[in-house]
Amino acid sequence: MTGEIHVWMPMIGFDREQEDQGVGELLERMSFVPNAVSAFLFHPDIVNQHAGMSEERTLPPDNCSYYGSPRNVERSRQDWTNCDLRALVGHLNAAGVEPYLGIMGVELGNRWHSEWISEHPEVRFAGRDFEYGYCVLKRLADGSYYEDFFVEKLCETLTDYGFAGLQVADNFCPAPSTIHQGDFSTDMFAQFVDHGGVDVPACLSATLGDDTRSARNRRGDWIWRACREEWVEFNAWRWEQFWRKVCGRLHAIGKKTIVLGMYCTDPFETLYCKGIDLKRLAQAGVDYLMPNIVPTGLRMQHPEWPDRFHRYMTLAPLTSAFVPECRLLSLLGVKDATEEWDVLHHAPCLLERDIYTLLRFMTDTGEGHKRSLDGLMICLGDGIRADEWAWLRERLEVGLVEGVKQVLAPTLVWSDAALYNTLPAYVRTRRWTLHKFYYEMAERGALCGSVIRIENLGGAEGSLFVPNFDLLPEDEKRAVADYRNGAVVCTAAAESFTPEDYAVRPDIYFEDRFSGFPMCAFAFNARLDDPDAIAAPAETDDGTPDLEGDPAAAEEHASTLAETLTFRKVNAGFVDACALLLKAVANDLFRCNLPIVPMVMDDGRYRLYISNPEINSYGYATVTAAGPVREVAIVSKYPVLPVKFMDSPEEAVGWMDMDSDGTQRSFRAKVPPGGVTILDVVL
Repeated sequence: MTGEIHVWMPMIGFDREQEDQGVGELLERMSFVPNAVSAFLFHPDIVNQHAGMSEERTLPPDNCSYYGSPRNVERSRQDWTNCDLRALVGHLNAAGVEPYLGIMGVELGNRWHSEWISEHPEVRFAGRDFEYGYCVLKRLADGSYYEDFFVEKLCETLTDYGFAGLQVADNFCPAPSTIHQGDFSTDMFAQFVDHGGVDVPACLSATLGDDTRSARNRRGDWIWRACREEWVEFNAWRWEQFWRKVCGRLHAIGKKTIVLGMYCTDPFETLYCKGIDLKRLAQAGVDYLMPNIVPTGLRMQHPEWPDRFHRYMTLAPLTSAFVPECRLLSLLGVKDATEEWDVLHHAPCLLERDIYTLLRFMTDTGEGHKRSLDGLMICLGDGIRADEWAWLRERLEVGLVEGVKQVLAPTLVWSDAALYNTLPAYVRTRRWTLHKFYYEMAERGALCGSVIRIENLGGAEGSLFVPNFDLLPEDEKRAVADYRNGAVVCTAAAESFTPEDYAVRPDIYFEDRFSGFPMCAFAFNARLDDPDAIAAPAETDDGTPDLEGDPAAAEEHASTLAETLTFRKVNAGFVDACALLLKAVANDLFRCNLPIVPMVMDDGRYRLYISNPEINSYGYATVTAAGPVREVAIVSKYPVLPVKFMDSPEEAVGWMDMDSDGTQRSFRAKVPPGGVTILDVVL
């Protein structure tokens, strides 16, 4: 396999009773050597309370199992010692597997051991209506920063055990809640004021030292009302300082970092909701970012939530575009015995879909295409049998495609400047973000196949999708307007904007007439058979209400898992028309009744990714090519039988009608429920 495969492994997935702590058995089951295994010690006290290796001591249950969970499908929780753990790490190193120390920023109320944070409550995250977990940006009671204490203990811990680096997840980075929810403690508020030189009203200055919830919330309300953007910037700066300090020390001793950073959020949501600028983390020295793209596990656990498959999947290319300097390992949600979900056994078609979709996203570097993700982090790796590892490996090998010359589906255009311009624009108007437009198009079957940074447009080919054109700086707007290598589809705020301002004469233009903050869409360089039919849906109001009152005062959400951003109304008909427009300019070679992403491979083959949105029934994909189809090979593990050729896309197909006479342009292939079928086509 050409990509990196890491395994996030709770300690219950190893076996301390074996001579090599179960490393040999794990690798035998996997039948390949992963790049790394993160030993999920879970509780941060493995670092906070590290006391060297001079004496053997038994680790608490919340280091020996995720949340101290009593069992998985294989074994009960075992009592690991520090010496057992060191031996395990040594065996992983000897097997050529990089071992990482995995932790979260949790506290369990001294359930399993006397926790460090119970003696240092000043580091606890102080939210609007709760106090829980770690705010690692805070100071200890003596005025020193927690990060200074942590990095010293971390270097000792990693060195003593032999770990290759640190992996952090939930409640450590990012913090337990959104920055709208806190932490507005005296400490964090004082850090904020000192950093930004903010003038604080006397009534709030009087609350310093008072860390009751009411006092904290008074400070939080003022920040959100009077200096929200400064609060976002402060948090982004503090996280950069934290990781610059940690990475600097770890790199000096040859250790690396894997940071979650984002919590099911795209780069803008990560900035606005979590106060983390992923680019600043990369510049601080973080080696790997770990987008937690786990739509299937979350959907199975929360049926009351809408399907967020495309909303989460699109995090992969957007993060790749924003931080090309950082390696990306997406979580691949396989199973979790503690949280009690199991996609591998209960939704294998959707797991297969997740693998193929995550690994098909491409980033156009301007000099060629590369996968948006560098690899995957198996979440979690315990309790997977040898035959199940074989199933996973087969699909990973299919998904880890190389040799992509061009992606024929539209390319999304990314701009760092537009991202930062989105912050004040969103606060003022609650307009749709680039991410929102991107996944709403995907949910309507208008798929983008790749993403490109705007400075690389000179090397681009094919159709482009540019949401929020008006948020680009002037030079970038003109770069888009000057593009001539394919059709360009844009959206923009209709107010005080016309495409003609940039010498663009659109082939189609329409507006959302049913929103208080109207958007427009337009396309140029486009050959459209029926522009009026494309724009027609925008003429019907969906009847939903718009936000009332000041958009800046609109509701904020406490958990990015439950919901993320509040948006102004964009009429459903306008969005449908945008999707029709994007489909109309998608590609000239292949048409399909199901969502399709075609790619041109280096050897001239066309690779087609066809997805089935219906999770409870098989999909029947009818593909029509621009010319006669010479050969179709099935790349994915389904279907098994060859595709069935047709003289026309309307032709009925029988069970035995499948052979090509060399003249047909159409064929039919079956797609698993909610899944993906991958075909190689030669014309």
